[in-house]
Amino acid sequence: MFENSNKEAVREIARESMRAHRLRNLTAILGITLTTLLITMVCTVGISFYDTINRGTDITPGPLADGEIKAELEKYEEIRDMPQVEWAAYVIYCNIGSLHNREMSGIKTALLAPQREYYERNKVALLEGRLPEAADEIAVSDTMTERLGGKGNVGDTLVLHPVIWEDGQQVEKEIPVTITGIVTSPIKGLAHTYEEIYTSEAFPEKYEPQMLQEPAGIYVKFIPGEIKDTIPGELYDIAGEVGAAGVQYRMDNGFTVLYLLVVLVFVLMIMFCGYLLIYNIFYISVVNDIRFFGMLKTIGTTGRQIRALLNWQVARLTCVGITVGLILGYLVGLFIAPVVMAETNYKDFYRSSANPMFFISAVIFSLLTVYISARKAYRLAMRISPTEAARYREKRAGRKKLWAGVSFALSGIIFLVAFTLPMGYNVENMVKRYHTADVGIRQDAMIWGSDEPYQPVSHDMLAQLAELPFIKDIVLYYQARDWEVNEFGGCDAGYGQMKMTEEFREEFIRCEKLGTGWMSERENGDIRLSIRGFPADKLHLEEENIHVIEGSLDEEKFADGGYVIYNQGTNQSNSEAGLIHAGQVLHFSIYDPDRGQYVDKEAEVLAVVERSNPFPTGLLASAALAFPDKVFQEIYSGYQNMVGIVQADAIKELTKEEYAQVEKAVQDSFNYQLSIESKVMRREAERSEKSSMIVIGLFLSGVFGMIGICNVVNTLVTSVLSRKIEFAAMQSVGMTKKQMRAMLCREGLLLSGLSVLAAIPLGAFFCYMLGKAILFVSGFSVKIFAAGCVLLFVVMCLVSVLVAGLLTGFLTRKPVVERLREVE
Repeated sequence: MFENSNKEAVREIARESMRAHRLRNLTAILGITLTTLLITMVCTVGISFYDTINRGTDITPGPLADGEIKAELEKYEEIRDMPQVEWAAYVIYCNIGSLHNREMSGIKTALLAPQREYYERNKVALLEGRLPEAADEIAVSDTMTERLGGKGNVGDTLVLHPVIWEDGQQVEKEIPVTITGIVTSPIKGLAHTYEEIYTSEAFPEKYEPQMLQEPAGIYVKFIPGEIKDTIPGELYDIAGEVGAAGVQYRMDNGFTVLYLLVVLVFVLMIMFCGYLLIYNIFYISVVNDIRFFGMLKTIGTTGRQIRALLNWQVARLTCVGITVGLILGYLVGLFIAPVVMAETNYKDFYRSSANPMFFISAVIFSLLTVYISARKAYRLAMRISPTEAARYREKRAGRKKLWAGVSFALSGIIFLVAFTLPMGYNVENMVKRYHTADVGIRQDAMIWGSDEPYQPVSHDMLAQLAELPFIKDIVLYYQARDWEVNEFGGCDAGYGQMKMTEEFREEFIRCEKLGTGWMSERENGDIRLSIRGFPADKLHLEEENIHVIEGSLDEEKFADGGYVIYNQGTNQSNSEAGLIHAGQVLHFSIYDPDRGQYVDKEAEVLAVVERSNPFPTGLLASAALAFPDKVFQEIYSGYQNMVGIVQADAIKELTKEEYAQVEKAVQDSFNYQLSIESKVMRREAERSEKSSMIVIGLFLSGVFGMIGICNVVNTLVTSVLSRKIEFAAMQSVGMTKKQMRAMLCREGLLLSGLSVLAAIPLGAFFCYMLGKAILFVSGFSVKIFAAGCVLLFVVMCLVSVLVAGLLTGFLTRKPVVERLREVE
């Protein structure tokens, strides 16, 4: 039995119909391309930007590596050749702790002998001279050159004072060296707390051979997608495999669940905008051809065949649109984004994202958007009968205007977020995040421990600071510690020790379960925890940095001496109830290492607090127990050697010259465990950061703005084209060209105005939430947001007016009679 197939006939009709709709094809490809481009940008360029800025705002030594493994140098090749390792580069440590040169007081300065690959992999670039080759040659950074003053030029001679191991003892040596090169690197952002001086691998062989027996630092970069665990987990696995002494890694705030949810929300918003854009194009095409579809049904074409006809066309348009969108998205990431980043502080950290999963995700999201848009649009052609098609009139203008308004509003929200957050970067907000005083001097061994024995803050230095005429106030914050020297000849971080009482036992068990090391148990059963002495009149500075769960930060009560503030060791974002409560009277038995005995104290809990932000500003946030400083002095007889933080406020804002005098006082103390920070230096760094953010903000808002404009133009054009018979009828009864232009302008302006009004509250919400969630922006700026709203409204109005003029010219090209005949 013979069967006839009309599949080829359907394809022929589809081909001829497609040739007849060149404008529809062009606008459809444009809409699909823009949708794919935007999704690709969010999935690739957007994530690359985030990762770049995230890396560039929390720099660590070996800035372009994922972490450091401290292992014997013989293990280097074994680590380098592991399948998950992209590259590895080592450095030989040539000093213990920090160099003991006077100019390097106040910062930690490491003397390193790196292999050549370390320079290349971490983008340590020569500015002048050459890299060291002989044992008595060094290269210093451009920031160290400034610190050394007139002695930091190429050809100058320095005498370095490294502390090294010699015959099992820590010994300070004097080693003359010559500067052969000046370099710059991404760790320039750490110059106020950390510096590196580079020498050749011949240096330790000649001057300190015993240091070659110590673990080297092997910096490792993993191949993306090739590790089975987290980066810290992978580092610990490798360390266990090669018998390493330990690992270090960057505490990355990275891709939190919140950020990924934000990315998903943006993709969904783009999909919705793309849906409206593509749906409008296909729907108008179907409406304009509705009588054609009716005639096809008259001759026996089924709804399934019409769907096949439209699917054939949509598939080809989609292939072209998605392909072009992916290529353009990739080109933006490959060429434009690096050019933008080159104008910022993050140029050394930028790495374009070419992960295939990002492109696959973009294709999937784009295909889903086109499928939903086209399916809904051509459902009308499938279901309409020949009779209905002959007298079909568009009756859903109101609903279409509503969806057009929603599309405009979503485009506006995306633009407002891209414009407000980078352009609203506030220098003073960022300074406030890190500083509560004009100058902060920190005893780093209290926080991190040290490779050298503990060195207390000098009282002569404090006196020298107090004598500076521009210093108004000096405040001391105490931190409990012991005086033990560890097995490596250094000291551990500063912690207090108290007896395990029954009223604290359950709370201790709860804190141990947190797994954060907030409290730990000593061998004798005592509790090891952070105890601080706090000046009562400075409690108000802590209010923005901690969350008070119970009680209050009452300065007058705290000053009485009978109170303690308890930090339960949680974050506000992950709060859980502790077992210590405000108003509870606690009995302490705290060990004083100078007396060698326990001191009993009774105190009422003034407040129970927890950390509320990720910044190191809040001092209460890092102390389990905070006593008034007078009570701390009663407990610890050696309190004068337990100064952990020194804060100084100036009569007015410090100048660079005044800060240099403060820095000199710290350097004169020759305490290499101190670090110094100030508002004036932070402010200078943040001004440079703001310039980078403005460049990024202009780029992002420009890209999103152009795509939003295309969306607005397309929506207005398709809306008017669907009513061309209506306009022809109005012109037939006397409407002039001027009146038509005014009518289209009025409709466009009204739609734009209402859309902007709708975008403002939602845009403000997204800007506020993202300003808090993304740590490298300074928060929500009302003024910049308002400027963005005005700019958005003006641009949308200008586009509406321009489109109205162009459409009027387009609609009136043909005579009214000819346009009216199109309805027949």
